[in-house]
Amino acid sequence: MIRLVAVDLDGTLFNTDSKISSKNKKALKKCRDSGIKVVIASAKPSYSVSKIIEELDLDGLHISYSGALVINKDLKPFFELKMESEACKGIILAGRIWKKGITLGLDDGILYYEKEHPYNKIVVETGDKITKVKDLTADNICNKALMFSISGYENDTFEDFLKEKFKDFRIKIMMGSPFSLIINHSDTSKIFALKKILETYDISLKDTMAIGDSYTDISMISEAGIGVAMGNAVSELKEVSDFIVPDNDNDGVATAIGKFIK
Repeated sequence: MIRLVAVDLDGTLFNTDSKISSKNKKALKKCRDSGIKVVIASAKPSYSVSKIIEELDLDGLHISYSGALVINKDLKPFFELKMESEACKGIILAGRIWKKGITLGLDDGILYYEKEHPYNKIVVETGDKITKVKDLTADNICNKALMFSISGYENDTFEDFLKEKFKDFRIKIMMGSPFSLIINHSDTSKIFALKKILETYDISLKDTMAIGDSYTDISMISEAGIGVAMGNAVSELKEVSDFIVPDNDNDGVATAIGKFIK
């Protein structure tokens, strides 16, 4: 029996216009009315996640920054995994040399950047809040760093460079989308955060359904009781899923809920 549904945002609950369709909203309301917990599980900053919590009238705990931060509906941190400050500063310095678009997320839910870059436009178009600062390497920023989102569309070797240079630090580097690199603390994953939430709710992993489309969703899709891949999901995610639904422009989330929750 499904007691909790964990759902990603970009490419999953959101359509290509970063909106939630009426069918998807009705499906999630059906879950709530049936006593089923709905958990947002996103790589987006907590500020953006909190806006969706409000829009959908959700309560409880939710996942942001790919699992580096779990918040309640009031944006208060329940659990967080910060990166090492030394690694954080080193990544920023490397990004400057490689002329990368860099945003850095803190526990206030905002993405910070120091230089204008075409990548910033991509970030803003997804609805995230970004703020310019003079120096990203400042201690008051790097001591609270939860997630980097860095331009990854240049077809270069920056990812390999980072993995080699920072191999002795506790960081995880992966593609967040075809456009971006995501960097978190090495223990960060959506399934790690989801298990923290399930423990709080006393719900078994086998009684959960997880829905997603991207690399950051693979951990929770592969371990959930029912793992659902969107039709637009990356092939690696589809391979570990139990079920594939229509894409994010055709109410895939509503399809999944309708199939497994009566």
